[in-house]
Amino acid sequence: MTGHLRARLRSGSESGFTLIEMIIATMMLSVVLAAALGVLSSMQSETVLTTNRFTAEGQAQTIADRISKDLRTAVATSATGAAFVSANVNDVTFYANLADLLGPDELHAYLTLDPGTSVYLFHEDSTSPNAGGSPGNYTYTGTPSDRIDGEYIDTSQPLFTYFDTDGNPIATPITTTAALRSIDSVGINLRVRVTPTSPVVVIDTTVHIRNTDYNPND
Repeated sequence: MTGHLRARLRSGSESGFTLIEMIIATMMLSVVLAAALGVLSSMQSETVLTTNRFTAEGQAQTIADRISKDLRTAVATSATGAAFVSANVNDVTFYANLADLLGPDELHAYLTLDPGTSVYLFHEDSTSPNAGGSPGNYTYTGTPSDRIDGEYIDTSQPLFTYFDTDGNPIATPITTTAALRSIDSVGINLRVRVTPTSPVVVIDTTVHIRNTDYNPND
């Protein structure tokens, strides 16, 4: 270190900064930058959470609207049959009058476990009736097609709940024709996530089942 520089460091009256002042200034700047980065990180996290919540709400509402619309078209294939093939808390199969010229379509709404996670995905498949069928004698051996594919579903609550005409819940699984014919309404409890770890958005709705027989002129 030259004599001139040593003199400047020793003298507090000369212009410029001492080494101690530089160290203190650097430390203070580090504290300010750390605080600013913390605020920025928090704002980014809140933005992601808000975006995920709005996305989940949109997904949940879309699924709820579409499955509700399909359930409202549920019809029995004959005067002695039922609109539902089977009904459980996270899985339901029913006939729907979707204006198919061959007869009512068979719709299957269900959940599948997303590989590598502990959450489930929502699906609804549609199978058209085979040609040549008639009321009470429809068959469905074709390949199902995707009708609805949803996001991550939280299964801490049943997705579907079934009620009779008095509003009493029907024990699941529902498999007999008499019990299936007694379904008067279906409660839908959608708990949707955008990612396996993002917040859950809940949409509850209840759909009344018309319990009518299939009529191609309806």
